[in-house]
Amino acid sequence: MKQTILGKSVKGKEIKGYFFGDEKSFNKTIIIGGIHGVEPQSAEVCELYIDEIKNKPFPGDCFLVLIPCINPDGIELKTRGNANGVDLNRNFPSNGWQSIPLANNSAYYPGVKPASEPETQIIVNLLNKYNFKKILAIHTNHTIQFPNPPMVNYDGEQSRELAEKVSAAIGLPSHHDIGYPTPGSLGCWIGKDLKKISVTVELDDTKTVSELYKKHGVMFEVGVVN
Repeated sequence: MKQTILGKSVKGKEIKGYFFGDEKSFNKTIIIGGIHGVEPQSAEVCELYIDEIKNKPFPGDCFLVLIPCINPDGIELKTRGNANGVDLNRNFPSNGWQSIPLANNSAYYPGVKPASEPETQIIVNLLNKYNFKKILAIHTNHTIQFPNPPMVNYDGEQSRELAEKVSAAIGLPSHHDIGYPTPGSLGCWIGKDLKKISVTVELDDTKTVSELYKKHGVMFEVGVVN
């Protein structure tokens, strides 16, 4: 395992990435947690996975970059968005990115332009550097405006197979439609625009991190090796 400082948040907090395996491998995966500050369990389950595997052999034909918390300012502030009030999961440079005024006080404010935020830029830069085969985003189903049950969501037909494998392993249903529009989301950009495998796991926001990891922690291994 190699720990790297990938960049800094709006407020200057270090954003760490953990690298496992051989970057020359075809089977490259990036896993991201802590996208929304009101979903701290999504970062904490990633930390538990790092603790579990950091001293163990890693599959030789796999490469993993794991970012447990891409939005440390949001975690500190207990807000969905970053310190600029931007929902990072509406700030990616997808073809469907849409602008809305900050004055609307929307929790889904996408920023002044696609990839305007330093946290988003970290992910964009990694995607440009490494030809990842797939991306796994970890969330909880914390309700802001549009409620959704815990699920395994996927974008693009190419993502269905992995989503169904994760779904079978962790006991959450697999759906291609989360139930509401997500312009500028990571999934839209990766799965629909770039046509790469994109799976989003929506964990139960009412559960503790230990409960979630015990029940669903296998999602990491399934996501990496498949």
